Parts: sequence; structure tokens; C-alpha cells
Amino acid sequence: MIPFPQPPQAAGWRRGVVGGMLAVMAAPQNSTGRWYEKLPELGSDEDFAGLRRVLQESGYTTEAVLERAQIDSIESYCAPPKGGRAIQDPLDALIALFFDCGFVEERKLAAALPAESVPMLDRLGLLVRDPAPEGMVFAAAAILPAYGVLTACDRGAAPDGARIPYPPDVVYPPIFETTRRFLGELPSTPCEAMLDLGTGTGIAAMLGAPTAGHVWATDVTARSVRFTEFNRRMGGLENMTVGMGDLYEPVAGLTFDRIVIHPPYVPAKIRRSDHVFAVSGDDGEQVIRRTVEGLPQYLRPGGRFYSLQVATDRQGEDFEDRIRKWLGDGQAEFDVMLAVHSRRTPAEYLANDETRLVEERSNWMELWERTRTTFMVYATLLIERHEEARRAVTRRAYKGAGYTGRDLEWILEWQKALGRPDHVEMLLECRPVARPENELLVVHRLRDGAFRREEFRLEIPGPFLLSLRCEDWLTELIPDCDGVRTWREHFERAKQDNIIREDVPVEEFARGLGVLVALGALGLEKVEGAEKLG
Repeated sequence: MIPFPQPPQAAGWRRGVVGGMLAVMAAPQNSTGRWYEKLPELGSDEDFAGLRRVLQESGYTTEAVLERAQIDSIESYCAPPKGGRAIQDPLDALIALFFDCGFVEERKLAAALPAESVPMLDRLGLLVRDPAPEGMVFAAAAILPAYGVLTACDRGAAPDGARIPYPPDVVYPPIFETTRRFLGELPSTPCEAMLDLGTGTGIAAMLGAPTAGHVWATDVTARSVRFTEFNRRMGGLENMTVGMGDLYEPVAGLTFDRIVIHPPYVPAKIRRSDHVFAVSGDDGEQVIRRTVEGLPQYLRPGGRFYSLQVATDRQGEDFEDRIRKWLGDGQAEFDVMLAVHSRRTPAEYLANDETRLVEERSNWMELWERTRTTFMVYATLLIERHEEARRAVTRRAYKGAGYTGRDLEWILEWQKALGRPDHVEMLLECRPVARPENELLVVHRLRDGAFRREEFRLEIPGPFLLSLRCEDWLTELIPDCDGVRTWREHFERAKQDNIIREDVPVEEFARGLGVLVALGALGLEKVEGAEKLG
């Protein structure tokens, strides 16, 4: 595929191939630059079945495309071979048409593909002849293999390679790092009703469909809705519905047990852009705010909401504090969990990217001053609605090595277990296991002519970055946790050996285990009555 510039990486966390911004260049006078005026057509079920058959029989998969194009990843592809791709078989033909997205000689295309393929592609609106050199065609859209599915999306450039302004409702390919990270946060467990807001190409909805009873995908632009419906039919997904409207508008009156969104997060004043996918109100948080405000109406008890976005911590009000305000009067019904991928001060944020225009830097500084921003936070947000009355959980953790979205879910489950009426007994019957990755840092200070141990800090590597200032008795107890003895037995031994004071209540000792497990310092051999936490 002609290189599609990468979108802003977490609002400036990392720049893409052309500065992270949509490339805008004047097209040559005779360019086929208005390629985006023709969209794929929603043809018959027979036509889509034929398209699936051609793609499958030609072996148009991620692995085959990478091998044939001699590249390491779909998003790293830059350009087709000089002089065009030699079409030797159906795979060459599909790569030249839908991946290279250049001109293809129609005669060679018809010869390489199964009979009647060209008329089928015509009926689906995938072939464009005007404007094109005589005897040539080009694709109205790219079709990219990614995440085990095929997705149609807008091309990266005109078929002659010219880069021109994209339409405001351009449909970006779902192949870049931010999308991959977002999709990695989403669970693959079954759900009854899933809603994918701001769906773009429909990629999250399509990946969720195999384990969902039914999945809805909505977007505010007609172009995205067309591409998503095309992708739904190309994938043969009968349990997926596509709707056009602003956020929840197309699903008014429905409720869901899983809602997901990868919202825009660039403030409108910061970067001059009329692209719908790029901006989110005057402070960059309006789309996520309005989405969270709708959860009391649309998220079922027991349901979960997932998003990945950039937001802000502000003086006296961190991001999770505003989330609770957005949930309104019913906020006590919801747990709010954050996994922070990056957290930077405004100065660090600007220093990370010296390519920003003076005007853009000035706009950022004015916004931060007005909103009293202390940190830019790039984070996964998980919200669960309670099935029954219990204590609400609010938790922020910082991503470490090996983190996945499942780790955030585990912490939520553990916090819920700690809120059970029988949690003390449950903790005492656990068999903790010390993680070998733990590191103990001891600070010695010069006192009375000698260095004396005064401070102990437990560094806890793992899916979350954690550090715990602890008392010296923990340094004796943690190494003895081998998964054999229960926490009750550790309590009795600690009292017997004078590791802890005689008057320490067993409840306090039990809660200490809860903290150590939540922090990742200890694992559990087994949790009676809560086996999925073990």
C-alpha cells in the first residue's frame, strides 16, 4: 500500500513517517488525486461470497503478503517495486490492486484471477477506470489483511503516488501501533451484546463478533459506516449491525455488556485539522467524557467498558476523579481502573518532540494553563458496573514489562474479592508464593559512627511498575512464602518467632496479604472460592 502516514501516536508520544500528521501536498495537474470520490458498493450476498472466495483461494493473508512483498510488517510497507509488480499469479494480482494500490493492467488482472472476478469487483465498486491510463484500473479502496481478518479502508495516496489532502471523513487503516495497542486491551471472552463506538473500519467490532451474541458498530461519518458495512459483509458476519450517528444515537434504547471506544484525543485548537477522527473538542477529552456520561444509560450491570486515550491530570483533580464526576449520581455503581502507559509533564511532552510548530506549542501551553494540567496521561480505562451493591473500586497502576489488558482485569477481580464479607478468611487460607523477580533495596545511613539499616524498599518488576516502602519484618516473611503454607500459618509463625508484635490483629495481617498480592510482590497458589484469581 502506498505509505499512509501514521496518525498522531498518543497525541505526540511518537512521531510517524511524516511527522505524525496527515501529509498534504499539491497533486500534479493530471493526477488521479480524487481517488476518494468513488467508494466501494454494497453489492449482493453472492458478490461478497465471490470476493471472499477469491481472497481465500488466492492466499491473501498477512503472512503471504509479508513474504511476497519482502517486508516485516504491514505498516512498514513503503512502495511497490520500481516499474510495478510483476503479476504471475492471483496473489500478485491482489497485492498489486489492494496493497500496492497502484495502476494495474486490466488484461493481466483478468488473466491472473479466477473467471468472472473482474465483473464481480466491478459490481462491488472496487475498480476505477476513470481517470486512469488506457487499459489500466486502480482500486477504490485498500484491502488489508490484519489481525486475522481483512479490512477495506481508504488508500494512502493516489494510484500515481501523489499525496494530496485527504477528505475530512477519511477512513484510516487499522494497522498502526495505537490501534494494535487498543485492540490488545480488549477481551476475547464471550459477551451477549457488544458496542463499538467510533468504529472507523469496524475492526474492533469484527474481532469481537466471533465471541459476541451480537455486536453493534457506530460512527458519525457516512464514509466509515460504508466501509464498516462493506467489511462486515466481506467477513460474512451475520451477528453484526452497523449504524450511523453520534456515539450512542444509533443504539438508543439498547443496553450492552461490553462497550469499547478508541476516541480521538487532540484538542481542536491545537492542530489545524478538519479530519473527523483527529480531534475531540476544545480540550481533547470531549468524546471520552460524553462516552462515559452515557454509561449509566447503556452499560448493563456486570458489563464492562474499555477505552485507550490520552487525557490529563489537573491540579486537584486526576483523570479518574473526572471520570467519577462524568458518571454522575450513579457513580457508586461503577469501578474505575486505569493502566497508565505514559505520564508526562507538559514540559516533558513538548521536549519529546522538537518538530512542533511554534503556533502549536503556544496553543498547548495556553490550553494547559487554562485547564491547570499537571500531566498528560496515556492510559487504558476499564469501567465495570456492579451487578450487586458493593464498595466501588478506583485504582491507577503503571504499566510494566509484559503488561496486557488481562492484568488490569485481574487487579479488578482481586480488588472485588477483597471487598467480600469473608475476605479475611479467604486471605488467611491462601498459600502465597514470593515472586523471584522481587528486589529488596536497603538504605544504610551513618548513625553514631556506623552505617545502620534504616529503610527497606521492595522493587516489584512485572506487568505493573511498583515500589513498596516496607517494614523490616516483611523482608523476613516474604522469602518464606513458597506456596505450601497458608497465610494463617505464616501469621502464627511470625508471632511465635517475634517477627511481628504479639498484639497485631489477624485481620490486619490478612489485609497485608491483600496489598502484597495487589502490588504483585506475592502470587497465590490457590484462592479458595475465587479460583480464577489464583
